[in-house]
Amino acid sequence: MIVKLRISKHVKERICNAEFSDSSLKTGELYGTICDGIPTVVGFAQLFKESTSQDGTEPPHDNTLIQQSLPSGLDLIGWVKAGPYEDPTDFLLKSAPDAFVTDNPVYLHYTGENGADGLQTYVFEQRKLQSVECNIIDDDFLYREYYMLRLRCSLSLVCEQTEKSVCENAFRLRKQVGSGSVAFTVPAAPDVMLSDYAVTGIDKDESVEMLYAMANAPKREQDDGFGGGGGHKKTPKKPLATNETLTAYRVIEFGLLIKKSKDELDEKLRREACNVTIDRRNEDQAVKVPFQVDCLSMVHRTKKLDKCFDNMVESVDCSLGLIEAALLEQLRHQQRLYVSKCFHMLPRELGHFVTCVYPVGDEVSELDSFLQRQRERMHKQFLLKRTRPCFRKGNTYQFQASKLLINPHQTLAVPHPNGRTALVDGVYTYHHYMQDEFDDKGWGCAYRSLQTLVSWFNLQGYSGKPSIPTHKAIQECLVRVGDKPANLVGSRQWIGSTEVSICLNELLGIDSRIMCVTHGSEMVDYGPQLLHHFQLEGTPIMIGGGVLAHTILGVSMNEEMGDTKFLILDPHYTGADELGPVLGKGWCGWKGGDFWDKTARYNLCMPQCPRRC
Repeated sequence: MIVKLRISKHVKERICNAEFSDSSLKTGELYGTICDGIPTVVGFAQLFKESTSQDGTEPPHDNTLIQQSLPSGLDLIGWVKAGPYEDPTDFLLKSAPDAFVTDNPVYLHYTGENGADGLQTYVFEQRKLQSVECNIIDDDFLYREYYMLRLRCSLSLVCEQTEKSVCENAFRLRKQVGSGSVAFTVPAAPDVMLSDYAVTGIDKDESVEMLYAMANAPKREQDDGFGGGGGHKKTPKKPLATNETLTAYRVIEFGLLIKKSKDELDEKLRREACNVTIDRRNEDQAVKVPFQVDCLSMVHRTKKLDKCFDNMVESVDCSLGLIEAALLEQLRHQQRLYVSKCFHMLPRELGHFVTCVYPVGDEVSELDSFLQRQRERMHKQFLLKRTRPCFRKGNTYQFQASKLLINPHQTLAVPHPNGRTALVDGVYTYHHYMQDEFDDKGWGCAYRSLQTLVSWFNLQGYSGKPSIPTHKAIQECLVRVGDKPANLVGSRQWIGSTEVSICLNELLGIDSRIMCVTHGSEMVDYGPQLLHHFQLEGTPIMIGGGVLAHTILGVSMNEEMGDTKFLILDPHYTGADELGPVLGKGWCGWKGGDFWDKTARYNLCMPQCPRRC
C-alpha cells in the first residue's frame, strides 16, 4: 500500500501557477518514476485536446512527443486537474492503462485556492482514490539519487523526401535497434559492454553508481615492460564517496555498436532492417540524411546494470521518434530534409532535461516561423513563460565542465535576507584580466565586462552564434559602425558604457538603457532602480566610472537600516579561474556604498531583455 509520494518543487510551482488553473484545459500529465517503492513525480506537461490549426499547417498537440523528449525512465505516472473538484474515477479507469509503469497512478487536484495549500495528493489504488502524504523534493535530491546515461552516435536515414518514405524507413531503423542487434559501450571504461543477453567488464549485479565510480577512477600507470602498471582503470570496491554538494546530474557516457554478422536467427531481420533500402524505381529521388542521435536515460543510482539495457534501447527509440517527427515537420514546412541533431535543454523551471531536434548549422534560422511555433508549443505545454527562451540552440546544456567560472556568486549569502534583494537571473561566465593568454591588464576591464554580458545572452539562448568577442572583434565592431576611427583596432584604448551598449546592439541586437550617476556618493540612492532592473530584466549591468569598469550582478537593500549592498563581479582579477581565491579575496562579492569613488561620474549600461521564446 502506497502511503506517500514525492513531487519535485518545480512541478508543484507550475501546477499552482495561475496560468494552469485559469486555463480552459486544466488537465496535465505527470511524469516520473518509482524510487524505493515511492512514486516520484519529476515532470509535468499540460494536456491538450487533439486539434489542428484552421489552415492545416499546425499538427495536433501531441503529448507523445513530450514524453519522447524526456529522458527514458521518466514515464507517465499520473494526472493532475485544476478547478472545482469532480470525481475523477471514470477518467482514471479509462486512462490508468496508459500509466503502464505503475498499477497505482498518481492523481493531483489543485483547487486554485490558498496557493500551494490548495494542492491535494492521491493515489488511485484498488479502483478508488486514496489520500497520501506528499513530500516536496529539491534538485539536490534528484542530483543525489539519479544518474544520466548519455548515448551518442551518428546514424543515417536513406529515404525519399516524402512523409511515407520517412516513416517507413524510420520504422525499420527503430525496429533494428529494438531487435537486440545492438550493444552499448562505455568509452571511459573500455572493458564494459551492455547487451540484451550479457554484461561484460563488470558484474551484472553491480549498480549504476559503481559503474560511474569505475568510469571516473584514476588510470593505472602504463606498463613499463616488466609487468608493472597497466593502461586499464582500477576497479573500485565501492562507489566514490563525496562530501561535496552536487549541483548537477552525474553523467555516464555510452557508445553504440550495431551487430553486422550473419546470424541465421536474425538473417530475416537483417534483410528487413540492417540494410535500409528504398524502392529502386525511385532511386534517383532518394537522399541520405545523416543525423546525430544523442539520448538520455534517467536511472536510480542503485539500479543494476543488467536492467539498464532496456532503458538504453528505449532512449534510442525515443530519440529516433523525435528525429522522425522533426523530419516530417521539415517536409511539411520547408519541403525538404536537413541534417539534424538532438539538443538537450535543462530549463531551471523544470529541473529535468528536455530534448529537441533541430537542423544543424544556419540553413534554417531560429527565427523561422515553424521553429518559433514549435518552441511556443513547448513553452505552452510545459507552462513556461514565453518571454524568455528555454528551447533555442543557445540553451543547450553544456555537459563538459567550462574552463571559466560559471555564476561564482551563487554560493554567497545575501546580506539583507529580510530586506529587498534582486539578482541576475540566469547563467554567465566570469571574464577578467589576463584570460585567453591575452595581457589587457590596466586597460581591458570594460572589454571583459562586455564579455561577461555577452556570455549571459549566449547562455540564455538569445544569440544565434554563441561566441565571446575578442578585444580585437570589439574594436572592429566600434570602427565598423563609425563610432571610432580605424586606429582603435589593435590599440590599448579604453572603452566605456556607451561603447558596450553599441557592441551589444551591433553583435547581438540587444538594446540597452544608459543610466548616469553624477557622483559615486549617490549610488546608494539608485538602489531601487537597480532592484527594479534585476526584477524586470535580470541582465547583468556594466558600470564604468573614472578609469575603472565593473559588473553589477545584484542589489540588496534594508530600508530600515538605510543600507544598500551591491553584488560586484570585478574584471580586474588576474589569477587562475578558481572559485576559492575569487570569493576569498572579494573579486566577486557584496560591496557597500563606499566601494564607489565618491567624486567619480558613473555610467551604467543596463541591457534590456528581449521578450521572446
